Amino acid sequence: MLKRSVVAIFLCSLLVFWLAGCGGSGSNPGDTSGDITPTPTIASTVTSSPTASLTPVPPHVTGIAMGVTPGSFSGVGCGSSVNIVFSAAISIGAGSTGGQIPYTWNIDHTSIQGSVTFAPGQTNKTVTYTLSNYAVQLSSTSAVSGSISVGASGSAVNSATVGPTGTCKLPGPFEVTSISLSVNPASLASIACNTTITVTYTATVYIAADSNAGTVQLNWTIGGGNQAASIVFAPMQTVGTVSASQTGKVTKTSPFPHTASIASTAPNAVTSATVKPAGVCA
Repeated sequence: MLKRSVVAIFLCSLLVFWLAGCGGSGSNPGDTSGDITPTPTIASTVTSSPTASLTPVPPHVTGIAMGVTPGSFSGVGCGSSVNIVFSAAISIGAGSTGGQIPYTWNIDHTSIQGSVTFAPGQTNKTVTYTLSNYAVQLSSTSAVSGSISVGASGSAVNSATVGPTGTCKLPGPFEVTSISLSVNPASLASIACNTTITVTYTATVYIAADSNAGTVQLNWTIGGGNQAASIVFAPMQTVGTVSASQTGKVTKTSPFPHTASIASTAPNAVTSATVKPAGVCA
C-alpha cells in the first residue's frame, strides 16, 4: 500500500512540472512583448576607383637656338675691350615633369659646365655665358666662337656654332693715297720692227696706313679704250697691284704700243701718270 502511494505521488509531481513547462512556452496572441523582429542585414560593397599612377616624363631636348651679342665687330674699334654674351634658348618636349639638365659651353676653345632646371610643364629656358673684357683684334672674327652641348653625355644635343662677324674698325681711313704705273718692256730700242710683242702695264695702288678692308675701283685708259678693274684690300694692307696687257706688232710708224694711264674711282679719285715703252723698234 505504501509503495503505491509513493508511485502515485511521483507521477503527480511529473504531471505538475510538465504543465508548468507548457504554460511558460505558450504565447498570448495579444502579447507582442516577447516577439523580436530581426533587423535585415544589408550587405553593401564599396568599390573604390584606383588612384591614377603618373609616369614621370623626363625633360627631352628638342632644339637649341644660339645667339651672340655683339653680332658684329664692324662698329668696334680694334684694341677695344668688350663683353661678348653667348645665349642659348633651350626647348624641351611638352608634358615634361621637369628637372635638371646638364650642359657644357664651348667658348673660345674652353669648356664650361653648368645646368638648367625646368619646372613641370615648362618648355623653354635661356642660358647665357659672358666672355668679359675681350680685347678685339683683326683676327677676332675667326678666333671667337661659341656653342653649347645640352644633356647627359652620350645623348646630348649640340647647338650650332656662332660668333661675331665683321672686322673691327681701324683708326686709319680707307682711301687711295697714290698710284704708280710701269710698263714692260720699258723700251723698244732692242726690239726688231715688225715683231709681235705683248706689252704689260702694271699699276701699284697705295692705301692709307691702318685702314680697314675695302675694294678700290679703277679704270684703265689705254690708247682710245677704257677697261674697268678693281683691287680688294685686306685690313691694314697698304699696297695692291693690278695689270693690263695688249698684244700687237711694233713698227716705226704704228701707234702700238699705246700710252696708258689708270685712275681710281672709289673710295676716292686718284689718277696715275701716263706711260708707254720708250724709243722705237730697231
